[in-house]
Formats: sequence, structure tokens, C-alpha cells
Amino acid sequence: MISIVIRNKNEARALENILSIITNVYSGDYDEIIIVDNNSTDDSVQIASRYKCRVVTIENFSYGRATNVGIEAAVSKYVLLLSSHAIPIGKSFFRNTLEALEHNENIAGIRYINSIENYKRAVENNFKIVEPLKYGLMTGCALVSKAAWDQFKFDEELLFSEDKEWSERVVNNGFQLLDLNETFFYFIKRSEKSNALRYKNETISEYLLHKKKFPGLVTIILSFIKKITIVNTKRYWKLVSYDFLILKAKIEIRKELKKKVSN
Repeated sequence: MISIVIRNKNEARALENILSIITNVYSGDYDEIIIVDNNSTDDSVQIASRYKCRVVTIENFSYGRATNVGIEAAVSKYVLLLSSHAIPIGKSFFRNTLEALEHNENIAGIRYINSIENYKRAVENNFKIVEPLKYGLMTGCALVSKAAWDQFKFDEELLFSEDKEWSERVVNNGFQLLDLNETFFYFIKRSEKSNALRYKNETISEYLLHKKKFPGLVTIILSFIKKITIVNTKRYWKLVSYDFLILKAKIEIRKELKKKVSN
């Protein structure tokens, strides 16, 4: 009933981690694992083969394109989309997913709860997503109905937020999206350069999708000056203040331990 699709590029270590857990904990809960690989030059493909995954190679990567390629290759009715850095949690993850889908053919996708804010919002909305452009699927770990995808493919041109754009489109066309009371671990350590690129792509997509006007050059420069002169200075003194509290705590610890030893 469920195919797993994992996006990957040169993430051999993370891929080995996620595949070892999935194949060990969830054996029998899924039909296949497909790795959508963006021309990795590390051991990713060999690792995928060792875990008997099907590898589909993609050129000209975008999140939307990788998602479409993976879903198209899948044989199952439902597709669990994963990043190499996202691991489902709990032995009933797949079984509870299928149970949520069992009596409703109108569900296009499932978002797995990943924060207390998400959980509170889900409870308030009876676990239905009501603002899909803002709180729609996160394809780092999300389930998609292939029937819904057959009608509505993911946007391959968007740099980011293709999952939110898709979420709004399917909801506007009569489908439902669910928040499910299951979760996942997301682990990744990005370089400063990688974080800056992600910020750039996220921001471009956000302003395009929400049709907002980006600040002018003068505003951008003034904001930068404010941050490096005021915000960062406040942050520095806050850190110094905390370090003094830790210093005080260490001195008190030393006194207490010395007293205990002498007694």
C-alpha cells in the first residue's frame, strides 16, 4: 500500500542511517524504497543497492522535480516522501497512517506532526489542515496519495515551498489534507553557505507564493546595520551575562563539593 521515496545527493552517511532503521523497524510495513538520486559522487548508490532499494537518477534537480519523479516510479497507492535526514518514529507509524486513510478516499496527503505548535493547531482543527499554503505538507516527511498526484503534479520550477503550493492547490480542488498524530526526527547540520542558500530560496518562494513585495535596497541595508550594531551587541551581552551565571554556579558547586568531602 505504501512506497517510500527518498531524495538524495551525496548523503551516504545519512542514507545509510535512515535505511538501516527503516529496514529494521518497519520491515513488512511498506512495498518498496525508491531513492531519487541527483548524480551522487559518494557511496549513496552502492548503499541503496545494498538495502535493495530501487535507484532513479535525476538531472537538473528541484524539489518538485525529484518528488514527481519518485512518485511516478512508485507502484503503491500511497507514497511516503522522505528526506535523507528524516526518520519516522514509532512502530505503528505506517499502520496508523493507513488507518487514517482507510475510510476517506478524498485525502490527498498527510503531514506528520513535528512541533508543539503543530500539535496544538491540529487539535484545534480536528486534525485537518485548514491553511494549506501556510501549514501544508512538509515533503521532508509527508504522505501523498498517488490518485491526487495523478491530477495535480508538484511545481518543478519553484525553488522552495513546492509542498505548500501543492497543498493549497489540492485543497482548492476539493481534496483534504490531514495532520497525523505521528512524528519523525529531522537531523541535519548545514554549513553557513548552505544555510544562506536555503534562506535565499525559501524567501524567494515565500514572496512569490504569498504575492508580497520585497523590501527596497535602503531598507535592506538599514536592517543589516541595525543587526550588526544593535541586535548582535545585545545578543553578545546576553551571552556574557549567561556565562557569568555559569561561572557563579561553578564556584558554588566547588564550595558544595569541598564541604561534602571535608565532612
